[in-house]
Amino acid sequence: MNLRVLIIDDDERIAEIHRRYVEKTDGFEVVGIANTLEDAQLQLDVLEPDLLLLDIFFPEGNGLEFLKQTRLHRKQVDVIPITAAKEVHLFNEALHGGVFDYILKPVVLSRFQTTLQRYRQTKTQLLNIDQLDQHDVDRALNSGRSELHESPELPKGIDGLTLEKVQHVFSVRQDSSLTSEEVASLIGASRTTVRRYLEYLVSQTILDVDVNYGGVGRPERRYFLLRHL
Repeated sequence: MNLRVLIIDDDERIAEIHRRYVEKTDGFEVVGIANTLEDAQLQLDVLEPDLLLLDIFFPEGNGLEFLKQTRLHRKQVDVIPITAAKEVHLFNEALHGGVFDYILKPVVLSRFQTTLQRYRQTKTQLLNIDQLDQHDVDRALNSGRSELHESPELPKGIDGLTLEKVQHVFSVRQDSSLTSEEVASLIGASRTTVRRYLEYLVSQTILDVDVNYGGVGRPERRYFLLRHL
């Protein structure tokens, strides 16, 4: 039986990306998408999902406050924040709220799927037992964690460290569109190498690209984030 996921994000495009990511992961189904915290509460009450994929920043409030209220009302639901919030105090607050994991935007599909697979494995392990022994506890708490310290399964020719550098350029220049030459100059890599990473991020729906045919010669490809972080 599939685990039921409710996606809560005020950006409709990002919510749709996460929906597609969930659908690419075996054993999960999206039962709802909420773009406001009020709608999230309604859908949580009615749909009773297993897992919330929860953004933190909303125009009308804070996702971590929503998490606190969920815990106060003893809702039996697990939570994974997916957020641009890199402040340590917010991360600590999320941990204190009992989150399963914490994923930073922009999301890499392989990292996203690793977390969901680990979550499903943990739920499966605990499904058919009534009492725990230490072995059960160790398996549940450590299930798949070693995978998070290894390089994610990326395509041949895509290195995790270089990928992070390319993504960081766009995270600090959110209002900019950049060419492969400009990104290459910023991270100290060749244009050909950077172009490969940029096209990979486009394929993962993290970046998009505009093609400018206005000048003389080869068309210029300018890359930009699909949303502001």
